[in-house]
Amino acid sequence: MKITGARFVTATAVPGGEPSPGPPEIALAGRSNVGKSALLNSLLGRRGLARTSRTPGRTRQINFFLVNERLLLVDLPGYGFAVGPEAERLAWGPLVEGYLTTRPTLRGVAVLVDARRGLEAEEGELLEFLRSVGRPAAVVATKLDKLGKTEARAALAGLAAELPGVPVVGYSARTVEGRVALWRVLTAWL
Repeated sequence: MKITGARFVTATAVPGGEPSPGPPEIALAGRSNVGKSALLNSLLGRRGLARTSRTPGRTRQINFFLVNERLLLVDLPGYGFAVGPEAERLAWGPLVEGYLTTRPTLRGVAVLVDARRGLEAEEGELLEFLRSVGRPAAVVATKLDKLGKTEARAALAGLAAELPGVPVVGYSARTVEGRVALWRVLTAWL
């Protein structure tokens, strides 16, 4: 997809605080330290659009980004290890679950996993939840550049074998490897 425009639209930290339904939406979900914001910036070719941090868990709300005035990419708060007040972290569950189950314009969810770690329990639970509510999902193995070519191929093959029927794409936000393949999966949901 050729990106002609991308901008932050709004954010919400309360269930039901999303903008009125409009363009189709694709959500990015994953652990707090998996690189969702870096992937979003890389995917859109925009530095600093989504704030990145070395501290896990800085995305504390649902952030909406309008792409080409016809698609919303939605950056969800991470799960797993995150820095911040426990009450705030516990509030993310109902916020994200409500969004994933009730949003009429949500077309699919890209579940990000660290290619070095593979699928962990939380990612498996999220994929099962998405399957149970009828949401299409794809797995994006991030940080691919941190593995050698042989290790990267083995990691992607392992994920594909573990998740039959779920698209698996390897991605590096640093080198943009996998960008075209990921856009192919995401635009198919539209």
